[in-house]
Amino acid sequence: MKKYKVAILGAGASGVMCALSTKQKSVALIDSSTKPAKKLLVTGNGRCNLTNTNLNSSFYNTDLEKFFDVFDQNKTLKFFQNIGLETYADEEGRVYPISNFAKSVVDVIENNLKCDLFLGQKIEKIASENGKFVIFTEKEQIEAEKIVVATGGSSAEILNQLKIKHKKFTPSLVALKGADTHDLNGTKLSNVLVSAVCEDGKKKSQMGEVLFKENGLSGIVVFNLSTLFARKSNYCGEIEIDLLPKLTYRQVVEKVKSRKALNVRLDKMFVGMFQNSVANEIFKQAKINTNKPSENLADSEAEKIANSIKSLKFKVDSCYDNFQVLCGGVELCDLTDKLESKQRKGVYVAGEAVDVDGECGGFNLQWAWTSGYIIGKGL
Repeated sequence: MKKYKVAILGAGASGVMCALSTKQKSVALIDSSTKPAKKLLVTGNGRCNLTNTNLNSSFYNTDLEKFFDVFDQNKTLKFFQNIGLETYADEEGRVYPISNFAKSVVDVIENNLKCDLFLGQKIEKIASENGKFVIFTEKEQIEAEKIVVATGGSSAEILNQLKIKHKKFTPSLVALKGADTHDLNGTKLSNVLVSAVCEDGKKKSQMGEVLFKENGLSGIVVFNLSTLFARKSNYCGEIEIDLLPKLTYRQVVEKVKSRKALNVRLDKMFVGMFQNSVANEIFKQAKINTNKPSENLADSEAEKIANSIKSLKFKVDSCYDNFQVLCGGVELCDLTDKLESKQRKGVYVAGEAVDVDGECGGFNLQWAWTSGYIIGKGL
């Protein structure tokens, strides 16, 4: 049996940051992947969106300021610069390696890891013996005085074995399914106000872009709004889209009425204003028969059309499989400021295994760096 002071379970972003930042010399880093930080290769569309210069707690499901006071985006960038990575920020504050390749991030991490690596080894069981932890992998038995749970969304089984309570892990930052959007498939909307509405009436809105799929909706705004459903572990509700958010309902009514003068068939009334697929959806949801001249549109019908323009509705009943992050995990109230479990001494919880999730834009990776660093320094 190999013995260590610390065993880090998971070589993702939080796990490798913990290993890089700790002063402990006796550290084992264990992961089922054959390469440390391998998942970083697919983040940021292959560029690895490291963090965001606009960092603050408003982008997360909980207040993280006391943790960011210890290790924020600026300290993160300084840390990576010190180990050889050069970065830049785009106009929205998203930070990428200057090479624009995620492999650059993985390479500098790999170059600087000094711990013992146990890669390609799935953790099968964790036991306690004489006040220490024994990790059983497919090939090894590893004893450690302290362990760090940094296994992301795969942490449920490990947390259960350690008898540490946690919230259910649920896919988040994900495209939403359920809507009848066959006729809109491939259509993209920009500069629209999108709202997610849960069954209980809770609502969250955001401006941006939406991409329609065969039976659902995607795009960064939809990903961000999906967190509203994920945090309730219930993907049931609606997405509402305001196509003209800068205009009031009454202004839209008047605009619709003004287009009656175009003297075209009703189904052509929005040519030059909306894409045909979107115009057809507006009429469909307003329940308007378009087989007549625009000049014959009644005022009551104009109001129904305006209502659809201001609030196109699409049902949500599930999500796609290709999610970016999982919400759920060990709640912060059950962890110390050093992210040690209050239920189980010697167990630390990092990254996605903590009930912290943020919006798109590098925020989830920043939490991984922050939590990994805090634990590493506190070991």
